[in-house]
Amino acid sequence: MGIEVATHELQRQQRDSGVTHVVIMPFPSTAIQTNRINDQVLEETARVSNFTPYHYIRENYEDELFDPIPQPYFGGKWHWMRGVQDSASNYRILEDAALAPLCEKIRITGKPVIFEEEFEFTRRFVEMFPRLFFIIPHLGLLGGDSLDFLKAFKKHEHIYFDTALAAEDTILEFVRSVGAERVLFGSDVPFGSMKRELSKILALPLGRDDKERILYKNVRDLAHLTL
Repeated sequence: MGIEVATHELQRQQRDSGVTHVVIMPFPSTAIQTNRINDQVLEETARVSNFTPYHYIRENYEDELFDPIPQPYFGGKWHWMRGVQDSASNYRILEDAALAPLCEKIRITGKPVIFEEEFEFTRRFVEMFPRLFFIIPHLGLLGGDSLDFLKAFKKHEHIYFDTALAAEDTILEFVRSVGAERVLFGSDVPFGSMKRELSKILALPLGRDDKERILYKNVRDLAHLTL
């Protein structure tokens, strides 16, 4: 999660916040340069038992990571593929002949993909591949208006949303609209902090079961984790 954050910093934030398990993934600019960072994520999660690895889907796709055999990754990260990072999607990707075979491999694994693109790109992608499990980070904040994402995907039960960096009232609106079952806690370290982002969830006027679903049960079930 976030820019090459040292393990000791993640563990410090865990101690300060009470967060017990962390999903980690490569930072985009590093992953674009080399697939070695995906390997390093695996190495670190093998060393630290409460770290869970997601791999970054690189611009040449590295689709062998989605071969339909048991894999050590529990999900993937798709981030402004061949576009302008955190700014503009590249719509030519939707015409790439290699895209459909890749998405079929992802579908077979049943693993979720954290998917970050412009709203319109996301809408088209979901229409093309309706059987994939998507997690929209930040409730869609970086891809446009969160409420556009909510309206478009409210009835898509295979689309989930993470709460990182979102305002409490927006998080609550999503929970009330799609249910706690489709909202996942996120911290986006180092851009957010575990303690601050966790405090938003704990402050919501929700029951214990809904908070537990948001904080760990949903990601546990979605990524087939043992927590």
